[in-house]
Amino acid sequence: MITSPSIVRAAIPADEPELWRLFRLMHQEVGLYPLSEPKVQDYLRRVLYPETIPINDTGPRGIIGVIGLPARLEAAIMLVLSSVWYSESITLMDALNFVDPEFRQSDHAKTLIGYGKHVVDEIRKEHSDFQMMIGIVSTKRTAAKIRLFRRQMVEAGAVFLYPPPPGYEPAELQ
Repeated sequence: MITSPSIVRAAIPADEPELWRLFRLMHQEVGLYPLSEPKVQDYLRRVLYPETIPINDTGPRGIIGVIGLPARLEAAIMLVLSSVWYSESITLMDALNFVDPEFRQSDHAKTLIGYGKHVVDEIRKEHSDFQMMIGIVSTKRTAAKIRLFRRQMVEAGAVFLYPPPPGYEPAELQ
């Protein structure tokens, strides 16, 4: 399969059907919990149509970067402004970082991470303590994903589950 160049652009409303396709693919592959389409739609509405959010609404805000044409997205990253439970400091957290399986022999995954880093670098010009937190919540091909992220960012922990979900594939780390 010939891929688009690994160039990220901001998602636009015309991307919505393809974003849904990628969301569903991602959920089929790594979803640990049932998919709530109303919740996903709320996040998507907030990011794609921020002008529709009332000024006093404190719900999630964020950005979506995509690779590909509106009619055929190859990859997407959704980053949401959030904070950890013990702090008021706002950070950029990933809601998803996904490459369509047909296009995984590309640089798309690395480019999406780079896009997030670029966004953080721009924000840090005004807010020097701003950071991005990206995690891997997956039970398949986890070791390869960890190696990719270790080459791009610093590691700050791990996620553990009990009991193991169906289809669990343990990571063989070195």
